[in-house]
This record gives sequence, C-alpha cells and structure tokens, in this order.
Amino acid sequence: ARETFKQQFRQLRVLHGHPSSIMVQLSRPCTVLATLVSLTSVLAATEKNATQYYFTPPDEYESMWIKCVKGVCKGSNASKVQADGPHFTAYVYYDLPEWAYDKRVIFTSYVQPMPDDCDSPNDCDGRTGGNEFDMVETGYVGFNNTWFVNDHVRCETKACNAQKCWNGKIPGCSWEGGPCKQGDYNNCNVQTDPDNMPPPCTWTDVQNGFSMCTQSAALDPMKQDFTQLSANAYLDGKTGVGLWQFMPKGAITAVNNQRAFAVGTGDGNRWGNRWIRLDLTLKDDLMWYSYSFFEPKPINDTSAKVTSKQEFGLKSLKGKPTFDKTTPHYWIFTLWQYEYEFAVPVNKVWDSMRYLHYYVVQDPLHNDTTSHIVQLAQELPDSDAVEQLAKTVPSAVPVLLTAAGIVMAAFLVASFVMLRWRHATRPQLLTTSDDDVDRECLPLQE
Repeated sequence: ARETFKQQFRQLRVLHGHPSSIMVQLSRPCTVLATLVSLTSVLAATEKNATQYYFTPPDEYESMWIKCVKGVCKGSNASKVQADGPHFTAYVYYDLPEWAYDKRVIFTSYVQPMPDDCDSPNDCDGRTGGNEFDMVETGYVGFNNTWFVNDHVRCETKACNAQKCWNGKIPGCSWEGGPCKQGDYNNCNVQTDPDNMPPPCTWTDVQNGFSMCTQSAALDPMKQDFTQLSANAYLDGKTGVGLWQFMPKGAITAVNNQRAFAVGTGDGNRWGNRWIRLDLTLKDDLMWYSYSFFEPKPINDTSAKVTSKQEFGLKSLKGKPTFDKTTPHYWIFTLWQYEYEFAVPVNKVWDSMRYLHYYVVQDPLHNDTTSHIVQLAQELPDSDAVEQLAKTVPSAVPVLLTAAGIVMAAFLVASFVMLRWRHATRPQLLTTSDDDVDRECLPLQE
C-alpha cells in the first residue's frame, strides 16, 4: 500500500508539474497520518472519559412489606413519593428469602402523573386513559417452564357458551349437543401473535396461546426465570405494537407485541436481594429507561458495586410528548399477590415475608449523593439522533459505524484544516523530492 501511494504521488507530480499544484496534504503524508491518529485518539479518549462514573447504594430508605400465610399474601399494598421531572431516579431493593421467589408475589416500581383530584394511582393510571411508565413488574415475563392441561372449567362461561363433557377421563366441551372436544383441538398452542389469534384461541397470562374453553396453562410459579423484569409504558391509555419505536441497548427484548419489555439483569443473578438503580428520562416524544444492577449484597452494605447496566428507549411514533410539567408526578411502589386467570399453579405461595425497600432521589441532576461523576440523562441525543440510533441498535453494526464515523470525521477535519491553510497562504514552491516521498514515517505512539 505504501509503494502504491508513492507511485500515485509521483504520477501527480508528472501531470501537474511543480509539487505546489498538488494538495498540501498529499505532499506530507506522514503529517496527515499523524494528525488523523491524534484526532482519533482525542475523540476516543473523550468518549472513554465521558462514560466513567459509578454509583453507590443509598444509606437511607423507606420500607414496605407483605406477609404470605397458607397461600394468601397481605401487607402494605402501595406507597407513593412525589418527584419532579423530567428526570426520575429511585433505588429499589426487593428483599425475600432465596427459596421464596414466586411469580405470583409481585414487586412493582413505576412513575405516574397524578392530577390533584386523583386520590389513588389506580384511578388515573394507564389502564384508565392516563400516562404510566412502568420500570419494574416482576411477574409478567420470564416464564420458561409451562405446559398445557385439559380443562373444561370455562365451558359454561359466556365466552365459551358450551356444556361440560367427558371423553373417558378427559374433560372437554360440547357445543349444541355435538362431539366432546378436548385439548388443543384447533391448534392454538402454536400461535405466537397475541393480536392475531384465531377466534377460538386466547393468549394466556403466562405468555402463550391456548384453547381457552378446553385447556389451561400449567406451571410451577417458583421454578421460572427470575433474572428478568418487565417494563412497559402507556401514553393516553394506550400501549403495544404500532405505538413505539423500540430502541434496545443491552439485554432487552420486546414481549407480547411490545406490551412489555423483558429487562435482563445482565449478570446472571436474580433481581432480588440487591440494589437496583432506576433512571427514567422523559424528553419530547422519548422515554429512556436505565437500570443499574448492583452486586447481590445485604441491604446496608454500601460497598456494593454495579455489575450490569441495561437501557432502552421508546419513541412515540405519533410524536406525542411524554412529560406534562403541569401535572404532579409520583414514584409508585407496590407489593401484591396475583391470581392467574388462564393458568393453574401446581402449588400455593409458601409462607414467607417479603419487603420492598426504596429511596427516591429528589434532584438527580444537581443533588444526588449516590451518583459520582455520572453522565445523566440531560445528555441524551435529540429526537433525530435517537431515531438514527434506533435503526442500528439491534445489531453489531453500530459499533462498526461508530468506529468508521470517528475515523472519517477525523480525516475530514484534518483535510479541511490543511486545505484552509493552503487557501489562506500564498502558494510557495515546495521542495518535495523523491527522498521526501520515499522516507518512512516515524513510528507512532500506541
């Protein structure tokens, strides 16, 4: 490559006569190369320095609890803490025995606007037409061990409008005196799109398709994947596919046609018995979710370090603003027990105590004692830049494009500066000889 460059340079000298008619940067290849490397190094160093930060767990917090006895769980229910936006930060610690993980006992942490005349979060949440930004719900995703059983418990409901029947020992449903149908008689178990199910099929609350009248899903709620949390968002009471441009950055996947987003812990550990920092930014038509998972340690051990950070963004396809500064916003924390509608658990919730500890950072941009040299959400890209990011995030392409972009930008800057220098100075005879071209460039610093 070096010899080819030298030959091309000599050809330019022959065609254009004196070297002064050749672009200055070509007569100084080593200078351009050194400038390019220097600018690239500066950009790389700036990027590296900009992302150096760390968090420490809070040394104070509030707590709520739930107690499970003989399969029934009761406790504090819900707590709310007002917080100013558009940047919201909270720490949560889901405290439970390691043997007591259960998809039915649910921890939630989310941000919701609540007008002054709204007495309870449920009265003005996303399901009632409002906005809601769910950062954590522990029971909606992570079902990796379910199966189906024959069941006719719903035959006589209005949805099925059938009669219970038996085919030997197999329960089923009969319509208008017809044959006794049982199991997955209409191939619902292979369905994967909850919004385009054949009429006899229904999507279960453990994330699969089934024949509602003649089947139930079955599972052991204690033997599922507890390295995943569920996140979601509502704008004007709406959620799901067609509303968001999904921008994952880390161990995030869309579930149930973007009605939920599975957030992995990223380090292989479960979500309980560790601090998790939750950062939410509402900017223009963008929602940006960020999760910093600390290593599992006792709640008062403030030496815990962040082992994983996961992020994703949702951009409103209709351009709807995500933050209303005229409406008070609150962090909502809840603990409650879920009863399956379409699934049959093989056991009851074990007797146990669970706690949700939380700490809300009231001013995350200017007064956050848990954040040290942190790059916060005010430095998010504008909407146009985010849209470009969304097109490239799901693959390894962004890494290559970023590297290529830095090199190209540095080369253009170097070329522009030297070309401007040439125009700003009177052309002079350049004493460029073959020795100058043949001379080896000095070794560059690594």
